[in-house]
Amino acid sequence: MGNSSEINGDPSSVRPDVDPTMSHRRRNRALPRDYSSRSHSWSRRSRLLLLVIIVLVVIDFFTALLLGTHVYRLSHENQILRANLARAENELHKVAPELEQLRIDLEKLIRGKLPRLRELKYDRVLPLDEAYLKNITFTEIISRDSRAHEYKLVVQNNTSAPLWPEIQLLVFNELGIQVGKAEIGTSDPNALKAASLGVGEVRSYSAAIQFLDKNAMPAYFMLRISEWTKNPVQSLELETEGK
Repeated sequence: MGNSSEINGDPSSVRPDVDPTMSHRRRNRALPRDYSSRSHSWSRRSRLLLLVIIVLVVIDFFTALLLGTHVYRLSHENQILRANLARAENELHKVAPELEQLRIDLEKLIRGKLPRLRELKYDRVLPLDEAYLKNITFTEIISRDSRAHEYKLVVQNNTSAPLWPEIQLLVFNELGIQVGKAEIGTSDPNALKAASLGVGEVRSYSAAIQFLDKNAMPAYFMLRISEWTKNPVQSLELETEGK
């Protein structure tokens, strides 16, 4: 019994395999190994981060270089265009007086062949004041894929008898070539119908001008009226020289 108590009272006899010193040494040995693993992991992350930064810097460098080259090329082209524009404006400034003189000479020539030719202007009331013709207005209508030219002619019977208007509207291009026409009260199948005008009566006629070439641009116009009325009036029929 005594021996048993001594054995039980001896701490070393209870846990003979447990050595506190050895356990402490094992823990001390494990710490450096874990620290080394973590250091190795952070080292790999640092290298990867540095590689990403280097790649981004290289990309930014080449992007800036490409943009700089593009801007330089655009600047150079802009300078060339400005120089060409200045040269063209200078040449135009030199020839402008000659072109204006040619235009005046051409207009004189056309008016010499067709002395009653008048300049066609849009959106303006052009007074006529000849016989029973009072005024005329031209309108250009432009849509997406077409172009039309309309007129509005105002007439007034300033005689003392009924009047049957018969009118031809002829339009010409800038070279004096007829490119279109419109008729009122004539035998032409496309002419507008015109009833008689009472004494002092005012009436207007509106329609589109019929063109031989839909792309033609009218620059001048001329009006002709018939001699035949209930009350004779002075004829405005025009005769061209050289025919």
